[in-house]
Amino acid sequence: MNTNELYEKRHSFFLEAPAALKAVILISLIAGLAAMVLGFAQGLGERIWGSFLVNLFFFFCLGLGAMAFSAIQDVVGAQWARPIRRIQEGFGAFVPIGGLLFVIYLIAVAIDLGHAGQLYRWIADPEMLAHFPGKKSYLQPGWFYIRMAIVLVAIVSLAVWQLRLSTSRDRAFIDGKPEQTNALGQEVKTKLRFWSAPILVVYGVAFTFLCFDLTMSLMPTWFSTLWGGWHFAVMMQTLMASLLIVMFALRSSEIGAAISRQQFHDVGKLMHGFTIFFAYLTYAHVLTYWYGNVPEETEYFLHRMHAPWIYLVYAIPLLGFVIPLYVLIFKPAKWNAKVAIPISALILFAQWLTYILVVMPQVVEGSEWGGFPVYEVGMFLGMFGLFAATFLWFAKRNPMLPLGDPLLAEALAGEHH
Repeated sequence: MNTNELYEKRHSFFLEAPAALKAVILISLIAGLAAMVLGFAQGLGERIWGSFLVNLFFFFCLGLGAMAFSAIQDVVGAQWARPIRRIQEGFGAFVPIGGLLFVIYLIAVAIDLGHAGQLYRWIADPEMLAHFPGKKSYLQPGWFYIRMAIVLVAIVSLAVWQLRLSTSRDRAFIDGKPEQTNALGQEVKTKLRFWSAPILVVYGVAFTFLCFDLTMSLMPTWFSTLWGGWHFAVMMQTLMASLLIVMFALRSSEIGAAISRQQFHDVGKLMHGFTIFFAYLTYAHVLTYWYGNVPEETEYFLHRMHAPWIYLVYAIPLLGFVIPLYVLIFKPAKWNAKVAIPISALILFAQWLTYILVVMPQVVEGSEWGGFPVYEVGMFLGMFGLFAATFLWFAKRNPMLPLGDPLLAEALAGEHH
């Protein structure tokens, strides 16, 4: 597909969701709202807010990971991922929505709406940190809210800037202005390449604080210096799995015609690599706490060695590491839909269970959580519906190929580096 063909088909690269998909999204949103209302009505406020945090963090990480991945490609001038770049940016469109939901969540924590403040025991009982002077100084409600405000503003602002800059060069192409397209395309390419490196630094620092404050502080006497890096591994593995699923879903469209087997293979290789990286960092966590044998550290793990959490401890390594590790060794597994889609779905399910294992044992007693996780599933459906609606809103307003990107033509011509 050359530049002339792209121009002739330029209006076909916008994505219009079929009625069936819109119905699924609407049903998902209703299910999420129903789960929230039912949970609050039954006096399960802490569990509902815990489920809200689990699912919001899961989808927010997909969006942030996509924007970070795009920035990495801009820094190195990668050509191979240009045909799938706009899919990543479609994921990234959820970042502002996720940031707003985090603000709502933090306001609920601050005013203890529906017992949201009880999730962070150090807020309800500051004296529990009396013997941890460093933590007592760090985990102060006012300082906590200021940190989160700075982090969320930084992440959302940079993500919106990236999206606006990247999509701006397509408008001239759609309007049939080739000279303006070329000039703007080169200008944006240079600007993104220059600024993406510092943006990645900000993302890395901000994401680490987000992980520390929103998830690690649920267990305030425990800490991990590897927490941000470990969450990064989870984020990138789920991102690659999600990318593959959407790439296969678009395969029969005009957008999918620009995606070659090589892109499927490369995303599959990255998914395989981050599968190993996730397992490595998980093992590093367990090993260091085992040989350290410090009560405040080992208690975090021992708490999860009892029912019902122990079943997740068994399931996550099997579903998120062992099965993908061996299946993805074979080349065709990365571009064969009958293999790649189930493996990607398996990884997404495993990492959703990972977030549950991180959050829910600190929020509810195991005896209260037993049985089918109806509220967690309901909240997942609601957040998925919002994420999918945001993606489709973005895809309806922007061509799902970066038509004004000067590296796209090179990628479609067979250049691959």
